Amino acid sequence: MKKLITTLAFGLMLLHLPATGQAIVYDILLAGRTVGQLTITPSRSGEGADHLRVRGAINTFLYDVVYISENRFENGVLKTSMSSQEVNGKLKEKTNTVHTSDRYRVTFVDDQADAKEIARILHPINHTVTSLYYREPLNMKQIYSDRYGEMCAVQKVAAGAYDVVMPDGKKTRYTYAQGQCREVKSQIMGLNLTFRIQPNSTR
Repeated sequence: MKKLITTLAFGLMLLHLPATGQAIVYDILLAGRTVGQLTITPSRSGEGADHLRVRGAINTFLYDVVYISENRFENGVLKTSMSSQEVNGKLKEKTNTVHTSDRYRVTFVDDQADAKEIARILHPINHTVTSLYYREPLNMKQIYSDRYGEMCAVQKVAAGAYDVVMPDGKKTRYTYAQGQCREVKSQIMGLNLTFRIQPNSTR
């Protein structure tokens, strides 16, 4: 029964994912000026599996940043996750999450060290920061950070607006309209950035 409920819940989640074949694009703004784009790849589903992918590219006077996050779910449960960040053409950090028989193994590598295990999470993961671009976090209290390899608190601050509290204490705000993420305000590399959906990507 529990598996059936999880499967049905994940099926409902897919109703809010971007339409197949239609990428969702956000402009990345710094002080009102466009400095990059974030592209949300349409969900690829089949045989109970679902693949999510987010890619962001930012170019400022100091940094050229490329961020990629990929998730693979099976029947609503996260199986693998990868988050990577390159700065000025060099790997800055990379986090891999892999579901084993009874837990998740989380490994991290940066530009200063070899890969190391940073966490072992015992409970199933059903929602990630990446999935926030695909659906509104209705009734969620926690969500998994693909980058940090930890669970993060979700706080509803207004109708269609949610703050996600990262392990470093910083908050990222996600704003939704009709179940679709329209704007994200975050801080990356010390820069206060706004991710705003392009008009032709709204539904």
